[in-house]
Amino acid sequence: MQRSNNNSDVEVKSELQHRAKQETSKKSSKPVGKEIEDHSGDAGNKAEDHYKQRLSPFRYKFRSYLLPIVRYETDILYQLQSSLRNTVFDFYFAWTANLASHTFYVLMLPPPIWFGASKMARDLVYVLGLGIYLTGFLKDYFCLPRPRSPPLHRITMSSYTTQEYGFPSSHSANATAVTLVVMSNIIRNRGAFDSVTYYSIIVGLAIYYFSLIFGRLYTGMHGFLDIFTGSAVGLSVFLFRFYFGEQWDTMMFNHGYIFGIALILGLNLFMIHIYPEPIDDCPCFDDSVAFVGVLIGLDLTHLVGYQSKIFFNLNDFGDHYLLPFVNDGGPFKILARFLLGVGLVVTWKSISKPVIFTILPPVYKVVGVYLPRRNYISTAHTRDPTRHIRSTSISNDVDQIGNINKFIKGVSDHSQLDRYGPSSDIDYYEIMDYNKGKKGKPIDLEKLNFKSGVFKDRYDVEIVGRLIVYAGVSCASVLAFHFAAKYLNL
Repeated sequence: MQRSNNNSDVEVKSELQHRAKQETSKKSSKPVGKEIEDHSGDAGNKAEDHYKQRLSPFRYKFRSYLLPIVRYETDILYQLQSSLRNTVFDFYFAWTANLASHTFYVLMLPPPIWFGASKMARDLVYVLGLGIYLTGFLKDYFCLPRPRSPPLHRITMSSYTTQEYGFPSSHSANATAVTLVVMSNIIRNRGAFDSVTYYSIIVGLAIYYFSLIFGRLYTGMHGFLDIFTGSAVGLSVFLFRFYFGEQWDTMMFNHGYIFGIALILGLNLFMIHIYPEPIDDCPCFDDSVAFVGVLIGLDLTHLVGYQSKIFFNLNDFGDHYLLPFVNDGGPFKILARFLLGVGLVVTWKSISKPVIFTILPPVYKVVGVYLPRRNYISTAHTRDPTRHIRSTSISNDVDQIGNINKFIKGVSDHSQLDRYGPSSDIDYYEIMDYNKGKKGKPIDLEKLNFKSGVFKDRYDVEIVGRLIVYAGVSCASVLAFHFAAKYLNL
């Protein structure tokens, strides 16, 4: 182990020297030391104690048990990355990682609903929603960092992702669940494809899955423990949906509006209520709230469809969720339906946030709504004016999932692929803790370009507001799209 530590010191020193040469011009004009916040006064105290003082005894003990595994994997991942790294792989694995991002799925889930694959779309929404919630829950519960950088380079197009904890991998959960859902549908409908198409799809899914799973290791974003656990979560939510999905839907929709609404809202709000408090500034909770909102909206719209039979009476398949679609207009009609759906979703997101955050804060203050959660300010009890609460809540939602402009910019901008050094407080505390336990030369944080992140001002009204926004995305994708397409004869 001592030899491994010495090797790690050499690797880190080499990486820092290489980085220093690349940053010479920047340092000469503006020293890095002036760009980062000085943590020298609290570095010795905040490493281990930062988590020990804030986590429950069980959470801290479990984290302490798993943390050595995460650290042990770092040297293995560094050797893997160093031996394979080249420009082509950097671009390929960084780009393909976008195919399992939360934003990508938000953008790609509605089209199957619009083009006759309603049941598969429902399965995909469920496995992704539950997978993102469960992986986010575990991330914030155990607070385990990503593999350490340095020595690893984090090769990614998304700075948002680097701010999260590492265990388990949500990308692995997403990729596993999506691959299994699509694969099961392809196998179930084997007769609808010729041999070439069938096996091409199977091979394509295999490449998709390998690229995402191995890519998380190559890019330094996750270790083996993260990958295995994330894949297990993805497999679990798929098996639940595959074996019990129809029974669950029948129980939820077959007992009237009151029971259905109570079950949908009660269960999903309970999931938000029991979600663990993050110790560091991690966006996992925001992602989980967004996808719980998507689940609420989809279930409510499908409850209406099931009870009213509005879709059931329009098809010959006995499908309560199938939106009518006959492609009698060729590519033009397909394009028109797609643009209509995207337009409805974008319009809803653009209009809903200002309206929601204008209405909710005064309601919170009058009614006295209080949702206690660490790092969230009580809207009902704060003296901040509602105008300030509104503007802050809207600005906090700018970087959330589903931001099309930010997603496109991240995919097209290749200048920020390589991220080296701590990206968040999570990484900073991990390196401080690592330095505290090392006998060799510690990592010099002052040489790394890092500016400490802090919790932003957040109001509890943002939680309900985000639920409503993303529930509306589902409603716009199903009910609003159905009536708009019917009116436009699409």
